[in-house]
Amino acid sequence: MDSTVFFVTLAAEILSAVAVVVSIRFPQRRIWPPSETHSWPGYLMWGFFLTSAVGAVALGIIDWGSMSLTPWIRWVVGLPLWCGGNVLATWAVAALGMASTFGIEGKRSGSFGIEGKRSGSFGIEGKRSGSSGDGGTLVRRGPYRFSRNPQYVGFIIGLIGWAFVASSALTLVVALVGVVPLVLVPFAEEPWLAARYGAAYEEYRRAVPRFIFFNSQNDVH
Repeated sequence: MDSTVFFVTLAAEILSAVAVVVSIRFPQRRIWPPSETHSWPGYLMWGFFLTSAVGAVALGIIDWGSMSLTPWIRWVVGLPLWCGGNVLATWAVAALGMASTFGIEGKRSGSFGIEGKRSGSFGIEGKRSGSSGDGGTLVRRGPYRFSRNPQYVGFIIGLIGWAFVASSALTLVVALVGVVPLVLVPFAEEPWLAARYGAAYEEYRRAVPRFIFFNSQNDVH
């Protein structure tokens, strides 16, 4: 059973990474971000993500203790990372609302902390926007004051922490592979946001780092 869960989880992570790379390389044929809410690309990507997340948790339980890590690594290092990552991700989701996180139409939107009537993983306050990016108010509350992608940062930290807590070799492998699409996703989203919302997003990008701790003045290409 552990090999089945391992390969299904790994396949979901690899496919999500491939979909993101395709979206970066061929933005006109992008899979993520989806061009419309309730579209098959959005459901596909969230299917990959949820399969990866559930698979990593299940694999840690099934393969518990296979690496024989010391208690210090598991409980002093791993547990705070796991808990801290989940708290950060949950905080980010709460700041935006569940519907916005999943790309379902609602009042608030944005994994980038931009509030709006049109939802998805991003948005700007006001009516539906075209490519001009007219009229938007950037939200800098909560974790979005420190990172443009706090959900992804939280998922990465929590995933690695869980692998340490479980002391599982298989879970560590899927955790490391799972980090790849989470790191790549902003590179697919940022050009779309910059083209859609123009100066409002550019100002936010310059003020807040893509992940955390530092900022690049040339994040969007």
